[in-house]
Amino acid sequence: MPIKEFDRWIDETIQKYEWQSLPCSEFEQVFAGYYSPEYLAQCRYVVTEKIPKPDIEGLRGLGLGDFLDMDCGAITYKNMYFIKPQHQSDLEIHIHELMHTIQWQLLGGVGFLERYVREINEFGYDRAPLENMAYDLGRHFNKDRLPIPVLEHVRLKIAAIAQVGG
Repeated sequence: MPIKEFDRWIDETIQKYEWQSLPCSEFEQVFAGYYSPEYLAQCRYVVTEKIPKPDIEGLRGLGLGDFLDMDCGAITYKNMYFIKPQHQSDLEIHIHELMHTIQWQLLGGVGFLERYVREINEFGYDRAPLENMAYDLGRHFNKDRLPIPVLEHVRLKIAAIAQVGG
């Protein structure tokens, strides 16, 4: 039940911050080949000093205590991510968080949350497959390599992980 409550909280949070969100379409040129202009137009981000996190009873019992306590520079909820001002110009963080928006889209709200919790509990944050996909993309982008179509890349990765039971 806490996962469904978390999913509702996310929808309310997105609605609450919509007015101050910025369009990810501003990254259309720099992320060309990674994300389509149509996809970027669906995503938004919010620059904020305080990253919103839920205060929902039961989330710590699911193993999300470290997540809730982590002082992160950015976090993604569905098609919106929140980023601290000091990271606003860091394109590696933006491309990382946009990867998470695709994961959310492909897995659905509850599906993403259930999988994320399972991976964090099984592998830890630093080795969780969903996180590693995003960190790998950021490193790839930072090394100025040829763009990869992220949507198809994530589809294949999620399918491969599902087949090996990860």
